[in-house]
Amino acid sequence: MPVEPFPHAKQAIAIARNALEAAVQGKTYRLPRDVPPELTSRRAGVFLTLVKNGKLRACWGTLEPQHRHIAEEIVASARGVLTRDTRFPPLRADEIDRVRIILTIVISPPQPTSPARIRPREHGVLVRSGNRSAVVLPHEGRTVRRMLTLARQKARIREGEAVDVYVFRVVTIEEPTPPKPLRSPAVPAPPPPAGHAERPLSEAPLARGW
Repeated sequence: MPVEPFPHAKQAIAIARNALEAAVQGKTYRLPRDVPPELTSRRAGVFLTLVKNGKLRACWGTLEPQHRHIAEEIVASARGVLTRDTRFPPLRADEIDRVRIILTIVISPPQPTSPARIRPREHGVLVRSGNRSAVVLPHEGRTVRRMLTLARQKARIREGEAVDVYVFRVVTIEEPTPPKPLRSPAVPAPPPPAGHAERPLSEAPLARGW
């Protein structure tokens, strides 16, 4: 699928990177007042992927929106990607400048499909078997077979077990290189209230699928 400019890709990546830097320092990131309306007037699930030296470093997000708008989803995913992807050790502060950010914004809910109708690099894939499920994003697999294999591995579904397959459409915003983070006001994070649990969630960036 052709890569097309996303009208607010630079701002979305800046929010993600600034929120990531604040979170790794134990601070709270506050959205600037000039966030584009496109990022504050719409709700969507968001995944934030970190790539280091060309390899996956961590990924976190949600298919369904958990917050008021896309910008807040980006901030929440930046917080979650630090520690919630248990496949990897928590991200360290000295790694921040060496990771590249990929944002994936979900623009259509998962729809049941067959493997023959999956378009790699365009569709995200959800695989489900009973209470086990997993998501594979378009940049994670170059072929349908690879995407389905990854999804089974993530969900711990054995090869040969029956699964339901769903696809969803996304916008993929890629940061070409990990630039020096843009600074934004941050304040020390207040301690969470008792019983509180948070819900999971340069160069011009490029976007696919908008």
